[in-house]
Amino acid sequence: MSLTSAIDITERIRPPRAALLNFPLGNATGRPHDAEGQRRVLRSVLKLAEIAGEPGTIVELAERWPDPDWEQQTVRGYWDEKHIVRDTRLRSEYDGEENYALRECRDVCSLV
Repeated sequence: MSLTSAIDITERIRPPRAALLNFPLGNATGRPHDAEGQRRVLRSVLKLAEIAGEPGTIVELAERWPDPDWEQQTVRGYWDEKHIVRDTRLRSEYDGEENYALRECRDVCSLV
């Protein structure tokens, strides 16, 4: 049983069974310091592990992130920082003799 917040990656990796939570990345089981909420998520995942029969099943859990605007805030943050990513990428495009972008593609493709 896999617990995921990234449906696109999970669909590509295809674990035997997965529980999807539409939570910000890095918060797979819920908000920091919310022990009861995290327990609720884990109980749901364990229950799903008992009943999810068909391989490749991805089930979205009912839990919702408390701030409904978190996705828009995340996208705004990415837009605000895009110049940092672009500049860093351009500076490190070539790492010695090896092309950084090609190495990154090989690393990602090796996960599939």
